[in-house]
Amino acid sequence: MEKTITINGKEYRLKSSLFSIISYKNTFGSELFNDISVLDSLSSKEGLSTLSTVIDVIFRITYVLHKPYTKQTYDEFLGGFDFSILSDVKELESIANTIADLLGTVQSKDEEQPKKEVPHP
Repeated sequence: MEKTITINGKEYRLKSSLFSIISYKNTFGSELFNDISVLDSLSSKEGLSTLSTVIDVIFRITYVLHKPYTKQTYDEFLGGFDFSILSDVKELESIANTIADLLGTVQSKDEEQPKKEVPHP
């Protein structure tokens, strides 16, 4: 799946595939879905270290999903953002929602339907 997201006025193409999981591990040395679960577990905690972890994971995932369209290193990619991104809650939420959509980690209310029983012969 592919999507384009605007961050700080610049468009970034993002692409998810099964290779995203491997690319994330090769790039960062950790498992993509483990890091996503860390985000879920942090939602009840507060503090600067939590914010740092959330930002780190969100931008790691964004980088890996953008990686098919760039030759930038992760450091170069991060260097393209200034601190103003950290104070823009709507933009951070938009990034997180796009990631969730691309990775299939969030199910919209329209998709939440009871599972139908398959009759057995």
